[in-house]
Amino acid sequence: MEQDDLSPEIEAELVSLRPALERFFQRQLHDSSAVDDCVDETYARAYQSLRQRALPVRHPRAWFFKIARRVCTQYRAEEQKHRQTGQIHYYSTADGEWRSEVDDLADDTDQQPEAVVERRDQARLLMRGLQALPPYQQTAVMLHFAGQSAREISVQTGRPRRTVNDDIRRGIMRLRRLVHNTD
Repeated sequence: MEQDDLSPEIEAELVSLRPALERFFQRQLHDSSAVDDCVDETYARAYQSLRQRALPVRHPRAWFFKIARRVCTQYRAEEQKHRQTGQIHYYSTADGEWRSEVDDLADDTDQQPEAVVERRDQARLLMRGLQALPPYQQTAVMLHFAGQSAREISVQTGRPRRTVNDDIRRGIMRLRRLVHNTD
């Protein structure tokens, strides 16, 4: 049964839940760029469901957060799948060649072809290793190699400095084991 418009009470309650929904996703995902996407997806699913429902929603908050948990679970599953496959994103150059950012790291005309291939393989391995790290370790390691101190990373990420130091240390150790095949 398709409804043309939503009841104003339900719509007002869903709108009032937005700050709580954002906090929920911030606690669950730790990735600010994904929070907005998940909030929007939750609202889209909720409005679609409301338009298709024949019966009224008795407990809108519980019903709404049930949808949010499903969105969160789906997002995590897709993120895990992405990490496991170690996807490398490719782009097309002006001459039609397919390249990746990893290939760009290995470009050096002064090296022998064997050295370039080895360097590309190591870069791909490091890229896969970085993608396999938990998001907070990945961020800490990348910012560390970009030249930021643990204190700067702590301020930027909102995590305690000692935790950032641990994230950097553990992330680098994991990458080192991966590169040297001791994992």
